[in-house]
Amino acid sequence: MSAQQRRLLNEIKRTKSHHSQYAVERNDHGDSPARSQAQPQDGRELSIEEILVTTANSAGSPTVLISHPTGNQNVRNALRSLAEHKMLAEFWTTLAWRPESKWNRILPSPVRNQLAKRAFPEAPRDRVRCVPSREVVRLSARSHFLQKLLCSGERPFSIIGMYRHFDNKVAQRVKTMDLDAVYAYEGGALETFREAKRRGIRALYEQPSSYWHWARKLLSEEAERNPEFAGLLPNLTDSAGHLQWKDEELALADYVFVPSEHVRRTLAGAVPDEKIRVVHYGAPAIRQRQQISRDGTRPLKVLFVGLLAQHKGISYLLEAIDRLGSEVELTLVGRRFRAHSRVDAGCRRWRWLESLPHSGVLDLMQEADVLALPSLTEGCALVVLEALACGLPVIVTPNTGALEFVHDGVEGFVVPICQSDAIADRLHTLHRNRELLAAMSRNGQATAAEKSWEAYRANLADTVRAAIWR
Repeated sequence: MSAQQRRLLNEIKRTKSHHSQYAVERNDHGDSPARSQAQPQDGRELSIEEILVTTANSAGSPTVLISHPTGNQNVRNALRSLAEHKMLAEFWTTLAWRPESKWNRILPSPVRNQLAKRAFPEAPRDRVRCVPSREVVRLSARSHFLQKLLCSGERPFSIIGMYRHFDNKVAQRVKTMDLDAVYAYEGGALETFREAKRRGIRALYEQPSSYWHWARKLLSEEAERNPEFAGLLPNLTDSAGHLQWKDEELALADYVFVPSEHVRRTLAGAVPDEKIRVVHYGAPAIRQRQQISRDGTRPLKVLFVGLLAQHKGISYLLEAIDRLGSEVELTLVGRRFRAHSRVDAGCRRWRWLESLPHSGVLDLMQEADVLALPSLTEGCALVVLEALACGLPVIVTPNTGALEFVHDGVEGFVVPICQSDAIADRLHTLHRNRELLAAMSRNGQATAAEKSWEAYRANLADTVRAAIWR
């Protein structure tokens, strides 16, 4: 029995006892004392369901352990949500750097910048726990030889190996804690959920990306349709054991949290719809933007941010850019998935930045005219929400998971997947119509202000509470 269940049971016993005492007093004295909020007006005995509803708040906040090996923006805001709403028991990750550490004085700047990404001010320091060993080795294995020797496939220091080791450590901790729920993420939850089930603890699972079976089918079709770029498609070589691992996580989860209706649809037939909860991610704070230039004689500045891989639609974007010639200028931000003649040529021809700090990406968004992200599969592309907050119109596909934020012709354009003609047509329209571009910029910022991370945190807290109390 979880901590919250025990508190509820005690509250139920107290409320039932109070209700019985009320009945005795009424019989002895002939009139009724003031009723508590938990007492029905018709004098009947309370049902368990009614008591659960009326005593939930008085029993206190639930306690939740949340775990993620690295921690991106959605994880940080989930962590902050639990902390703000007094539900955080512990946060488990691999590395949690302290910016005030004395090591910052002597470490090289690139190392400091990398470690700064692993600071977690969103949680009280005494609630943060780390499992650093395998992640340190993985990040340190820079050479191709070491990467292949230690970090490829499902080797101990690969991403998969690190996730599994991390999951085992979290599961051991769950054995010793009095929790109401564990909140874990795709690929790093199996042992945690097994232990939670043994202890009667709610298992809450976040599926941030498209379901693997749906994605694999789509990408396999893409490999046949566009074999020249098949080598730039990830996740087609995952082992049957790894995929079974993910499916068992889904099966053990009491509730599956997803960031978009798109991800919900990809889970159709794999997860009962009543187990799925859609909690849309949020946009960062609005950044003041200079008015978009209405000079239609200069090239349209197009920005792409992400891995230069085919599941991001990179070939279709490059084809569209080639068709427009001098109408556009392209900036690519992201590392190459692997060597590829067409992508390498695009990197040489256009401005290519392999890596930038997050602040640098936001600065680039202030300079660009439009973000193009023609992805074949995503969960909810955070870069789209960041673009909207910067007043940057977007061109996306339905599979970016951003249709809750981007309406065709309002904040940008929505184009079908795998269609370079459609991308080129929308870019040409924006190049010719700078008034439309400016209107989309304003619309995007209005949407971002409404769909903020603050709204996400409140929504997530309410949804977690409901999942635990149900």
